[in-house]
Amino acid sequence: MNIESSLLKAGLPSIVILFAVLEVLVTPFTSKVKYKNIRRHIVMFFIVLTTAYVAITYGELQNAPISYELSNLFGVGVTFKIDLFNYAFILLAGLLWLVVGFYNFEKINYLFYTITYISTLGTLMAGDLLSFFLFFEVMTFSSYALMVLNRGEEQLEAASAYIYMGIIGGLSILSAILMMYVYTGTFQWTNLAMEFNNMGVAKYFIAILFIAGFGIKSAMFPFHFWAPKTYEGAPFAVNALSSGMFMKVGAYGMLRVVSVLFSADKSIASVTEGIWRMSEQIGFVVIWLGILTMAVGVFMALQQGNMKRMLAYHSVSQMGYVIMGIGVAAYLGFQGPMGFIGAIYHMINHSLFKVLLFMVAGLVYMRTRETDMYKLGGLWKKMPITAILCLIAALGITGMPLFNGFASKSILHHAIIEAYEYGHPSFKYAELIFKLVSAGTVCSFIKFFSFIFLGEPKQNYDHIKGDHTRMVEAMSILAILIIAIGMRPDILMDKLFIPTALSMSFDPAFIEKYIVDMNFWNSKDLIGMVGVYFLGFGIFILGLKYHLFHLHLPRWLNAENVVYRPVTDFCEDFPKYCVQRYENKMISGDVFIYAILLTTVVGLLVISGFHA
Repeated sequence: MNIESSLLKAGLPSIVILFAVLEVLVTPFTSKVKYKNIRRHIVMFFIVLTTAYVAITYGELQNAPISYELSNLFGVGVTFKIDLFNYAFILLAGLLWLVVGFYNFEKINYLFYTITYISTLGTLMAGDLLSFFLFFEVMTFSSYALMVLNRGEEQLEAASAYIYMGIIGGLSILSAILMMYVYTGTFQWTNLAMEFNNMGVAKYFIAILFIAGFGIKSAMFPFHFWAPKTYEGAPFAVNALSSGMFMKVGAYGMLRVVSVLFSADKSIASVTEGIWRMSEQIGFVVIWLGILTMAVGVFMALQQGNMKRMLAYHSVSQMGYVIMGIGVAAYLGFQGPMGFIGAIYHMINHSLFKVLLFMVAGLVYMRTRETDMYKLGGLWKKMPITAILCLIAALGITGMPLFNGFASKSILHHAIIEAYEYGHPSFKYAELIFKLVSAGTVCSFIKFFSFIFLGEPKQNYDHIKGDHTRMVEAMSILAILIIAIGMRPDILMDKLFIPTALSMSFDPAFIEKYIVDMNFWNSKDLIGMVGVYFLGFGIFILGLKYHLFHLHLPRWLNAENVVYRPVTDFCEDFPKYCVQRYENKMISGDVFIYAILLTTVVGLLVISGFHA
């Protein structure tokens, strides 16, 4: 290892250790309110250093990942690494924590803010499943603390859905990890398709547990209900981080599983085609789960008046695009790089425009103290820059050409077309649902932008202040990235996504033919987006005319009632049942036995007294 490599490898641990020492020394002196900004600046400086360090490792990553090993920890050792797969997500995490920290206007605990950041990095960098799980759970509990700290009873009750489902998802993932270790003897992220192929029915239990666990974390249908329930009570900054990164980490874990654990190694895949069979079966299911997540999310978003709940449901819907892409990558095997790249690209893009949308909503709330879109309107006059930033984010999420969402949605659209051309004919209907959901997204953000910024205000907002300089500056960073990626979508493709796909089990000839030098500005995709926008406008007009934005699903279709309530009721009622059925009897029995023993002892004492 050369001197440059050694310095790069030593850099990140040194930064973390120095920050920990600084925290111990400084925290006791920053407890007073007037010193809070000092703590904030220290945390921001730490995030800048870690992000800058990771950024400069790009050249080294072209040769090999940068690895860190703790060989004796937990008896099996744990590993961490920076590679092309997680590089973009680590940089994204640093960017989001910096921007949100700079933007935030609500009270926030910087201890948990930092722990959540470090645990997110640990999860992304985990080189084995054990360390992945440990940091994943730390991220879950620290993010829960951010959501509920100094919040009211209603917010605590809403966040309980997040922690309940987080624990269930974590236990599901842990069960899969332990089962896998029993059969394979390893916790490493490595190609295990051959081992899985020889497991029999156990491999399906492991796959189901992994997909369910990561699906819960990424708000996949039917586990999606925690997102709108939690977001409504959480601070806007935490909502931005949750949608921008926490959900993505769940999808990142799912993508790792289907593209690494369940994929064939290049050295054996061409010899043994049967090892792709499980991946194909898993992919088929995951594609449809992604389609359902997209459709349910966008339908529920259209029914919302509350800004937080609407954006939360759209986070669910957009994660459906990602999950569908992951499913295509698994389903098509060698020919699945379109789904793989589309999923990664859309995770990055969604983080940028959805965090910006939550920031816009937060600034609107700070000025008006209102989250109901139906009570707003005409705010562009008072907040013109915020309105422009909102429009940029809306164009990004709806897939307008020259904005970032167009590139990733086009790739994912190509991926689902490939799924029915090379695979099952039912995916033709999945592709039609894809288009309809995209039109529903257009309709939603016509509604979002017009109800908040256009028309006449429903109340008198003449007295409110306008744009907030510091918050607008933070939001502008994301807006610039949305436009920059939209105008040059090939840069991320060439520098990150294609090299990452080439390092996986995908067919290099397929990547060279269909993905390298991809033409994003072809007439078919551009005309297709025109049709999507026309359909979206049509749905919006019909929705207003026939009051279609106030529909509600039947109670029996409510996933919360089907999944969450039975779990919480069982957790609450089963202990009570045990107490009533067994503990009370045991207590009564103990009292009876105690009475007998006491009577016997007293009797013996009396008898011995008589003898004395």
